[in-house]
Amino acid sequence: MNHPYRILIVEDSSTQALRLRLLFEAEGWEVVCAETAETALAQLAGGLPDLLVVDYYLPGIRGDELCRQIRMNVHIRGVPILMLTVEEIHLAETRGLESGADDYLPKSVDSDILLLRVRALLRQSESAVPRWGDSFFGRARLLAIDDSPTYLQYLMDELRSEPYGVEQATGGEEGLGRLAGEPFDCVLVDLVMPDLDGIQVCRRIREMHLDSIPAVLILTAHENKDDMTRGLDAGADDFVGKSSDMAVLKARIRALLRRKFVQEENRRIVEELKNKELEAARTRAEKEAAEARATLAEELAEVNRKLKEAQMHLIQTEKMASLGQLVAGIAHEINNPLAFALNNLFLIEQEAQRLIGQIDPPLPASVLARLVRIRELRRDVQKGLERVKELVADLRTFSRLDQGNLTTIDVPESIESVLRFLHHQMKNRIRVDKEYGPVHTLSCYGGQLNQVLMNIIANAVDAIEGEGTITISTRAGNGTFLISVRDTGRGIPKAIRHRIFEPFFTTKPVGRGTGLGLAISYGIIQAHGGRIEVVSPPGGGTEFVIKIPLNLEGASDYGASQNQRRSAGGG
Repeated sequence: MNHPYRILIVEDSSTQALRLRLLFEAEGWEVVCAETAETALAQLAGGLPDLLVVDYYLPGIRGDELCRQIRMNVHIRGVPILMLTVEEIHLAETRGLESGADDYLPKSVDSDILLLRVRALLRQSESAVPRWGDSFFGRARLLAIDDSPTYLQYLMDELRSEPYGVEQATGGEEGLGRLAGEPFDCVLVDLVMPDLDGIQVCRRIREMHLDSIPAVLILTAHENKDDMTRGLDAGADDFVGKSSDMAVLKARIRALLRRKFVQEENRRIVEELKNKELEAARTRAEKEAAEARATLAEELAEVNRKLKEAQMHLIQTEKMASLGQLVAGIAHEINNPLAFALNNLFLIEQEAQRLIGQIDPPLPASVLARLVRIRELRRDVQKGLERVKELVADLRTFSRLDQGNLTTIDVPESIESVLRFLHHQMKNRIRVDKEYGPVHTLSCYGGQLNQVLMNIIANAVDAIEGEGTITISTRAGNGTFLISVRDTGRGIPKAIRHRIFEPFFTTKPVGRGTGLGLAISYGIIQAHGGRIEVVSPPGGGTEFVIKIPLNLEGASDYGASQNQRRSAGGG
C-alpha cells in the first residue's frame, strides 16, 4: 500500500511507541503519538486519522474506556481502532472488542502479522457517523459455511443468543450460491473444505461485486502466518481460530458487523451529502439564473429606454429637418409671386393716382365712389398679401433652420408665432392672457424652443373642453429664464403624472397623439441645462414651468449632437 495513511498511536511506553512508529513509517505512513487518552481525544477533535492504535492499559483513562468514549462521540466514532496489550488472555480481548475496538492483538505479535491486521483495517478505513446498538445487529444476517455439520451445529447453538440471525451452508459452492441470491452482512467460512477452501471462497465473494459486500471472517483450526497473509490479501477481514474462546469469536463478529455498518453509514452519508451538494448546486444555479434573468431584464429595459430615446431624437431630427425643408420650399415658392403681387399693387396705386390727376372735368359722384371702392379693395388685397408674408416669416421663425446653433431669440415673438399657428383651434372659446416680463431675449436653440412651446401650448388647448383661459407669462431672475403656461383644463391625474414625459405615453385617442411631444420637450430642455416642472392641483388645471439658464455656454452638448447627426446624414 502506497497510500499515505495517517495513524495515531496512543501508548504511554516510549519504547513501544517508537517501535510502532518505525514499523509504520517504513510503510510510508504518517504517524502521530499520544501518551494518554486525554491527549488522544484532544488530537481527534482536530481531525480524524485513518487508524487509531490504542494500548489497553493507559494511565488515567484505559484503552477500553477510550474506545467507548470515541464510539459515543458522533464526530469521531467512525475511526477504526486496533487495540494492543501485553495480556494474551481471552477476557481482555473480549473486553477490548466489546468496548468498540475493531481488532485486538497482543504486543508480542509478529510484526508481519501486525502489519497484515493494520492493512486490513486501513482497507476499511473511512470517517463516518455510525449508529450503535442492538438495532443494527438485529437486522444483520450471518452465513456460516463449513463442511462439518457438527461444527455448524455448535456455531448455531453458541450464536443463538445473539440478536442477529445466523444461517448455514455445508460447503463453499453452496455458500456462494446463497450469497449470489440473498443479502448477508457477515460470512464465517472454514479455511479447509473439500470443494473450495476459505481463501478461494473469500476471493470469489470479492469478485462477485455484490451490491452489499459482506464482511468475511475465516475460521481456521491452526493459525498459520502464510494462510493469514493469503487470506487477508484475498479480501478477508479477520482470522479466528476454531479453538478460540467463543466469547472472543462473538466479539470479533460484532466488531466486523460494527465496521460494516460504519461503511454502509459512510456510503449513505456520502450519498446524502452528494445529493445535498447537488441540491445546493441546483439551488445556486437557479438563484444565479434568476439573478441573470433579473439583470438581463434590467439591461433590456435600459436598452429599450435608450432605443426609445434614440427613436424619439431621430423622429425629432427628421421632423425638424423635414419642416425646415418644407418651410424653405414654401418661402421660395411663395415669396417670388408674393413680391410680384405686392409690387404690382404698388404700381396700380401709382397709376390710379396719375389717372385721376389727368382727368380735367370733375368726375361724377358715382364714378368717384367706384374709384374709392377700388382703392379700398386694393388696400384689402395688400393687407391679405402682407398677412401671407407674415405667415411665411412665422414659419421660418418657428422652424429655425439654424436650430443646431446657439442664437439669441425674442421669446415673446416666438410665443406669438406659436399662438398664430394655434389661433384657429382657440378662436371664440379660449382666451389667452399674456404676462411678459421686461427681459425678452434668451440665448438658446431657437427652433427647438419653439417646438417645446408648440407642444406645451397645444396640449393646454387640447386640455380645455369648451371655454377656458390660457395664461402665458415670462420672467427672468437668479440666472434663469422662466416660461409658464397655465391652463384651466381638466388637469393631469396623479396616477399618471410621473409618466407624462415617457416616450410614446399618451392619453389621447388613437390617431390624435404619438406620445412624443412632452418626451421631446423634456429632452430639449434638459439639453439646455434646464428643467420642466408640472403643477396640477386636484381641482383641475395644469401649469408647465420651463426653466432655462440665461447662460448656456455649458449647455451646448445637445446642439452639438444635433449638428453631428445632420453632418452624418440624419437631416
